[in-house]
Amino acid sequence: MIRTPGILLLAMLFAGGCAQSLAPEPFPQDVADAWVQRFASHDAAGVAALYTEDGQLLPPEMEIISGRAAIQEFVAKTNPPGSPDFEFATVETLVFGDYAHRQGSFTAKRPDGQVVVTGKFIELWKKIDGKWLIHRDMWSWNAAAPPATDALPDESA
Repeated sequence: MIRTPGILLLAMLFAGGCAQSLAPEPFPQDVADAWVQRFASHDAAGVAALYTEDGQLLPPEMEIISGRAAIQEFVAKTNPPGSPDFEFATVETLVFGDYAHRQGSFTAKRPDGQVVVTGKFIELWKKIDGKWLIHRDMWSWNAAAPPATDALPDESA
C-alpha cells in the first residue's frame, strides 16, 4: 500500500534539494575603498566609523585596541598628516552569511616613492543592520631584507 502523504513529502524534499541556491553576497568593496580613502585623508573619525562598536585592532607588537573611540585615537596618533602613503592590495575575500573575511597586503611609501615597509593584513567583517563594518583587523610587517654587503667571503681560509 502506497501512502500518498509520504511520497508527497519525499518529492518536496527532493525538489527542495535540487533548487538552485542563491549566489553569495559580494564582498563590500565599497566600504573597503571608503576605509582607504579616509585613511589616506587622515580622517581618524571616519576610519573608526567603519568598525563595529566592539571592533578590535590587533597591531603588531602591541596590545589589542578595542572599541571605536580607542580605534579613532590609535589611527589619529599613528596616521597624522605627513605620514607615508599606503597602497593596499586585496588577495582574497570570502563572504559567509553575515560575516566576511579579507586578506591582503600593503606597502608604505615616502613622498619620494621610497618603500618604508611592506606587510600583510587580515580582516573579519560583520554585517549589522544591513551595514558591513570591520569587526577585527590584524596586520603585520614582512620580514626585513638582510642588509646589503659589499664584502666578499674570505677565500683564503
